[in-house]
Amino acid sequence: MTARPRSVSIFQSLLGSLGVVILLLGGATIALTFVGSKQTAEDLAGVLLEKTVSQVELNLRQFFEPATRALELLRGWEAAGLLDPDDAAAMNRLLVPLLGSDRQLSAVMVADVRGREHILFHFGATWRSRQTRRDTWGSRAAWLEWSDEQPTPTVSTRPSDYDPRQRPWYRGAVAARPQAAERVHWTEPYQFYTAGAPGMTAAMAFDGRDRRARVVGVDVLLTDISAFTTTLRAGAHGQVTVLTEEGRVIGLPHEVGDRDAAAQLQALLKRPEEIGSPLLAEATHALASHSPARGPRRLLIGGEPWWVDRRPFALGLGRQLRIEVMVPESDLIGGLTHLRLGIALVTAAALGLAILYSFRLARRFSRPIAALVAESERISRGDLDGGPSMTSRIREVHLLTDAHGRMRGSLKTLLRLEGDLQVARRIQQDTLPEQIPVVPAFDIDGWNEPADETGGDTYDVIGCRHEPGEDGSRLVATDAQRVVLLLADASGHGVGPALSVTQVRAMLRMAVRVGEDLAGIVHHLNAQLCADLTEGRFVTAWVGVLDARERTLRSFSCGQGPLLFYRAAAQACETIETDTVPLGCLDDLAVVPRDAIRMEPGDVFVVLSDGVIDAESATGERFGTPRVIDVIVSAREGSAEELMAALRQALTMFTGGARPDDDRTAVVIKCR
Repeated sequence: MTARPRSVSIFQSLLGSLGVVILLLGGATIALTFVGSKQTAEDLAGVLLEKTVSQVELNLRQFFEPATRALELLRGWEAAGLLDPDDAAAMNRLLVPLLGSDRQLSAVMVADVRGREHILFHFGATWRSRQTRRDTWGSRAAWLEWSDEQPTPTVSTRPSDYDPRQRPWYRGAVAARPQAAERVHWTEPYQFYTAGAPGMTAAMAFDGRDRRARVVGVDVLLTDISAFTTTLRAGAHGQVTVLTEEGRVIGLPHEVGDRDAAAQLQALLKRPEEIGSPLLAEATHALASHSPARGPRRLLIGGEPWWVDRRPFALGLGRQLRIEVMVPESDLIGGLTHLRLGIALVTAAALGLAILYSFRLARRFSRPIAALVAESERISRGDLDGGPSMTSRIREVHLLTDAHGRMRGSLKTLLRLEGDLQVARRIQQDTLPEQIPVVPAFDIDGWNEPADETGGDTYDVIGCRHEPGEDGSRLVATDAQRVVLLLADASGHGVGPALSVTQVRAMLRMAVRVGEDLAGIVHHLNAQLCADLTEGRFVTAWVGVLDARERTLRSFSCGQGPLLFYRAAAQACETIETDTVPLGCLDDLAVVPRDAIRMEPGDVFVVLSDGVIDAESATGERFGTPRVIDVIVSAREGSAEELMAALRQALTMFTGGARPDDDRTAVVIKCR
């Protein structure tokens, strides 16, 4: 027997835990304060640089993502048959909203392997589109020009030796196409001839609907990157720069942000030493001469210590940009020496006060909790009377006290409900046939096992005899001329479905007494259930009429299946599907019983609810219809009662005797 660990009171536990936490926090605060300015500066630099780099990365993703989304949209339009480069007006109507939605997008191109291209340019309020058809027009191109104020386009044709297939964006996208993981190709930054500003082109290659290679691309202006980096500061005097892989600046630092727009535009795509920023040039040179390991590094720049970090920014398919952030150490240290002493004094005073307060706090929490533990022990012993009042200013204590009161009430209600469910179970079990009627030449047996105290399944076996001069049929227990059988399964299980199937059983017996035929029985059952059941509720049911003299079985299945019929002569078991939808679903249910089945000696007819078919093993395997058929075949020589016992035993072995998840019901009819 395992020894029980030594326990302590909640007061001791709280006081000890609070004391340890206070001492650890205080000691850690003092230790960290006196670690030294260098380590502190490194930590601060790491946080500041990481935050700044993350901010720049987020801005760059937001900057470049519209281009990727535009390419995916163009690809989707091609798949939908919306892209027709031969129809310039239709293409412009489609592409103008796309280009106008993001100001950094200056042009969009659609080209194919034949040298055909449609390109749309956007310059403020001015729009231009050009159509190129190298396969038919040769060295000429068609132009459309319009503006927001003059929407009617001007049409012109001009000489042009432009071939989209020779452009870097086209060739790069085609070459990158086998790399399925990343389909977007980005060109190196270059000066856009038409826009007169630096930019990059994103392109994607794919097969069009005509199975020809097609490439779509968008031009992205890079001027907005500097609009962000020139306003961003890392600390009070830090700098942020974005460069290409070749070390050309596309995001200018803050120190050149006060230049006019023309000067800033002139500085783009230049190397750091060419833009008039000695600080940036020296930092970039120093970073290039150090290890490329990620993280902040302390470098001497201009004779002063700076903390610098360089981070790659991946655009895809091997194309990268570089983010460089630098902050002077003087921005990080400041008056750290005096601050350390002040922190130490304040921490020591706080530790003393915290230890005193922890004693009072532990007592405040431990007293009401100890009282609640005593109340819980009393409830566990079955004492459900109200306990003493609880005094505390802690909200959770009041909530637990109220929960104890509700728990007492719920337990009392649960005890009453448990008694009511036992009564309901006895009542429902009393509705099942107490004795199966004796029928000449036939054995009949039935079985029901509810999943809850009350179940949504039922069955009935009603023996009938018609006496001369009497209206209707007399219900008999022996020497029955015919037998009316029922297996019904209401949706769900519990009290509600139990009431539904009990109602079906009562209506069936009334219909049998007045002499209704099979079609009339089913029709009246459905009509009444349509009127009584709420929306979404229904009852699957099988109703059969067994004629002892003719040895025939006529039946009708409303969603209850499969039905299994073993023919002894053929030594085979047939599966009979249902005839129609469950009862209670359709007001005008068509009831056309199928032809009667003649049963010969040794034949077996079995009806099951889905709780038998869908029973699962411990591994989640379904019992299934084939296993039921195996049981029927192996136990076919026995009586209906023996066959039912074999079925129940097979279910128990398959499920490991676990409690059923759904009600289980079966009816077995065997011809002797």
